[in-house]
Amino acid sequence: MASAPAASSAQQQASDPTFPDLEFVGSEGGSVRLSELKGNVVLLNVWATWCGPCKKELPVVQRMYDTYSDRNFVVVSVNVDADRKRVSPFMKQFNISLPVYFAAPEDAGPLTAMGIPSTFILGPDRTLVDRAVGYSPEWEDRWKKVVEKHLKSAHK
Repeated sequence: MASAPAASSAQQQASDPTFPDLEFVGSEGGSVRLSELKGNVVLLNVWATWCGPCKKELPVVQRMYDTYSDRNFVVVSVNVDADRKRVSPFMKQFNISLPVYFAAPEDAGPLTAMGIPSTFILGPDRTLVDRAVGYSPEWEDRWKKVVEKHLKSAHK
């Protein structure tokens, strides 16, 4: 097999096409399990208040939420701060109104292993259809195309 930049990502998708069925606890109580979101396109964004690139990316995630949340699209915004008290003031400071969830430590490690912010876009069947680590201004357009493509396929 030829080595390509996306080979490890492609190998991961081929060996386990379905994203793990993780559960996240909500900052306002309650929880969400990814299997409960079946049929929706899910943008799973993992971030922290101390992360510089996260401060640039969260407004993009908010715009995605504002644009597509009236369709079969869900944003799961997962904070990995050790001190959860920092989250609410941070959200106010950056005018972010996304619902925030927290990962269990055993789930946070694999989600952030490549760095943060980490964003995973899951198709309606919970397959990983896109993944990004770090922040790039080009990703908003890329994510819109991926989400729109999978929103269309969800309605067929």
